[in-house]
Amino acid sequence: MSVHFAERESDDPADDRPGDPASPRTAGPLAAAGLGAHGQVSGILEAAGDEYVRAIAAGHYHSLAVTDGGRLLAAGMDEDGQVTGIVAAASGKPVALVAAGSFHSLALTRDGRLLAAGKDHNDQVSGILAAARDRRVTAADGGTVHSVAATAEGELLAAGHDGDGQVSGILAAARGRRVAAVAAGDFHTLAVTQDGRLIAAGRDEDGQVSGILAAARDKKVVAVSAAALQSLAVTDDGQLLAAGRDGNHQVSGLVREAQGRRIGAVAAGSLHSLAVTLDGELLAAGKDGDAQVSGILAAVAGRPLALVAAGGFHSLAVIAPDGPRGRTVGADLRREAGPEEGCSLRLLPGHEGIDGLADVALEGGGAARVFRVREGAAVRLVVREGEHVVGEGVLYFTYEEATGVVGVDTRASRFPSHLTCTSHGANRFTFTWHK
Repeated sequence: MSVHFAERESDDPADDRPGDPASPRTAGPLAAAGLGAHGQVSGILEAAGDEYVRAIAAGHYHSLAVTDGGRLLAAGMDEDGQVTGIVAAASGKPVALVAAGSFHSLALTRDGRLLAAGKDHNDQVSGILAAARDRRVTAADGGTVHSVAATAEGELLAAGHDGDGQVSGILAAARGRRVAAVAAGDFHTLAVTQDGRLIAAGRDEDGQVSGILAAARDKKVVAVSAAALQSLAVTDDGQLLAAGRDGNHQVSGLVREAQGRRIGAVAAGSLHSLAVTLDGELLAAGKDGDAQVSGILAAVAGRPLALVAAGGFHSLAVIAPDGPRGRTVGADLRREAGPEEGCSLRLLPGHEGIDGLADVALEGGGAARVFRVREGAAVRLVVREGEHVVGEGVLYFTYEEATGVVGVDTRASRFPSHLTCTSHGANRFTFTWHK
């Protein structure tokens, strides 16, 4: 019941390279809202205090988080040791990622070791630990009665109750494929192959399997989440896909909210769903009887988000302290015809959503400038010859998690006439004014 990404900068869950300004910085303050009868809201907020959090997950009545330093935090219902057990398992170990089943917890250490604790009546804990023994795990998730994981080599692992084929079916679907991301609903399972193909298996009475497969046909998927009886996915161009039970508009409501927006992350809860746009805006829909929707929207108060997680009746979010993920690029300006002196290109924060980071002047024939941008955020382009504006446009940068490469979104960008952009690799670009 958390957000899952299909692509990573590397297969190391801990490879965030905090000293590299071009690396993603997902850590930020924690926000939480919704049902808190067992301390899954107040307890996790108290445990986090003023520390930045970089990974979160929400079970039915418990919450998990990882501090920027790798310390695992847990709070909420603990009848099956899903809180104290996972904390004990992670003691002294730097943790990179967490995931939560309804009543059990999973964690990945920075060296790829899988930890698990909680309800185990269907071997959803002991079984997945046995499957992962001596393997380096890079992704994991828990459903109500089963668990699923993926190794650094792309092997899919699954264990637990298999009454609807959520274990055997997904293992069969993944045979011969390298898996990058996984998600577990109550009785169904999703996985994404390394080439972006979505596979799914398990209970399908509400179309949570067949519907999401149909929606994803011929599309490259980069993020998935599943819970209860619904499935969510995100394509490489930011389109939200959703299918499954919709009695509280947890499917149709989120799809409506996402129209016209480019989505970067999703999280499915029992009866509600969350999404985050590429510029960090939170979208939420579904049952709100415990303020799991309205409360989290109020808690983040329009601030940009880095991560979200949806539990049984509560929601978690990590606020991006400096907005959407920034990337470092280098660029210079050349003029094909006429003197380069006096020709300049200004890159300015755009007006759509949360502004980009760029505010740089490139001089024709001058040295390359290194600066930061945000993926999916608008950057205004203003070309000048002397004091006269001779061209204006909008530029959007993209980022490929798997390769670490910054690119240009040619479909969304609008270049002024006579201006082109060439990539030289290593996140370096040359703008050329052909006039």
